[in-house]
Amino acid sequence: MMQMNERSEAIRRAQRALKALGEHPRSSKKELGHAREHVNACYSHGSGEYVWNAVAQVEAMANRRYGVPSTEEQRQMVEATEDLEEPATAARGRAAEDRAIPSTSATPDVELAPTASR
Repeated sequence: MMQMNERSEAIRRAQRALKALGEHPRSSKKELGHAREHVNACYSHGSGEYVWNAVAQVEAMANRRYGVPSTEEQRQMVEATEDLEEPATAARGRAAEDRAIPSTSATPDVELAPTASR
C-alpha cells in the first residue's frame, strides 16, 4: 500500500505534466484524454508501482510534446541552485559588511577650504 504523502507527490507530478500537456496548442483531445486516464489511475490504484508507472506515462507524453523537464531533473536543478546561492549570498553579505563605509559620526571632521567667489 502506498503512503499518503507518496501518493500526493505522484498526483502532483502527474497533474503538472497533464497541465503542461493541456497548455500546448498542438495537444489533441485524444492525447489529453489518454493522459487524464493515467492521472485518474494515480487516485484509484493501491499499488505504488502502478501509480508511479502512470506518472511516468503522463510525464513522458508531456516530454514528447515539448520537452518538460522531469521532476527529478527539476529537483536536481533546485538543489544545485540552493547549494550555490545560500553560501554565496552569505559570503557577499559578509564582504559588504567588511567594505561598509563608517557612519559620518565616526569620521574625523574635515575642514573645507574656502572657494573663490566670482
